[in-house]
Amino acid sequence: MAVNVVFMSKEQTTMLKGIAILMMLFLHLFSNLSFADGVTPLFWVGNLPFATVFARACNPVDFFLVCSGYGLAYAHLRSMLAFERQLRRVAKLYLNYWLILLLFIGVGSFVLPAYYPGDLRMIVDNVTGVNVDGYNHPAWFLLPYCMLSLSSSIVFRVVDKIGLKWSLMGSLVLSYASMYAISRYIAPSGLHHEWYSLVLTYFDLAFAFMVGAAICYIHDRKGVTISLLKERQWLVRLLFVAWFAVHCLSGSAAVGPFFLCLFMLLFVNVEIKGTSRKVLIELGGKSMTMWLIHAFIYERFCHDFIYGFKYPLLIFLALVVSSYLLSIPIMRLSDMTIGRMTWISKKS
Repeated sequence: MAVNVVFMSKEQTTMLKGIAILMMLFLHLFSNLSFADGVTPLFWVGNLPFATVFARACNPVDFFLVCSGYGLAYAHLRSMLAFERQLRRVAKLYLNYWLILLLFIGVGSFVLPAYYPGDLRMIVDNVTGVNVDGYNHPAWFLLPYCMLSLSSSIVFRVVDKIGLKWSLMGSLVLSYASMYAISRYIAPSGLHHEWYSLVLTYFDLAFAFMVGAAICYIHDRKGVTISLLKERQWLVRLLFVAWFAVHCLSGSAAVGPFFLCLFMLLFVNVEIKGTSRKVLIELGGKSMTMWLIHAFIYERFCHDFIYGFKYPLLIFLALVVSSYLLSIPIMRLSDMTIGRMTWISKKS
């Protein structure tokens, strides 16, 4: 039987980021049932708007982590994962985050003084990423992601020592243990911003990171899979529909790792062509900026405009388009400022 090497190309990782940012925007718009008070959902599942049910299948953070795990494992396997290089990447990410804060909080201080800039504690918490609730909640992912990135060389040394199978199993156990502790003790007590909560979040995110790394390790070691899916694209698409349907109905974070593995198995075998491919690649290339700005748009600055489109699909498209368009000048400004810093732009 024919076989296919399992791997993700650079275009595939960019497309996965495009899928992730679409999921993120949809999740944040419709996961809270209160959105239905001022809009007109056309479809309902029982007493829930279909948009809220669909949002259950949107877990964008896992897909960003898969891309990160894959890319960093690729660098590690080629002896390119130096700590200084990762430090520059983290510094660049934080500098872009600060640039976005400067723009939005600067403008917000004049047009929305009731919200921005807040007191000194709020400013420090948001600038460091320790507590971003006051400005930009989706940025909660920034600090634990940077911790994973900076510690990745240690993680991969452990993988090389104990093996990929045990590393995956260990990260899965740590992820479930962390999810349990967060849901049972941290969340009910409102302790999300304590140092131990950050440690638990780190381990909670580790499994998705390791899934991405595993795909790279398998590719590098010439691992293969049967061609059943690759040669039957209709089956891949049918299974994607089934994946979304079952994931929507499950509504449990406990099965998240299982659904992530199924999604990646399908994703590395699906063929995305034409306009869909171009759109996902374009969105993936701007996903980081869209991630850090979209909440400012739909929560504070343009809430009534975005939700004023009434219907969930139109609301979603309005946020995607506005976030995309706004990301263009912000990224250009970043290139003209942060991109010209010698230490940040250094390649080696």
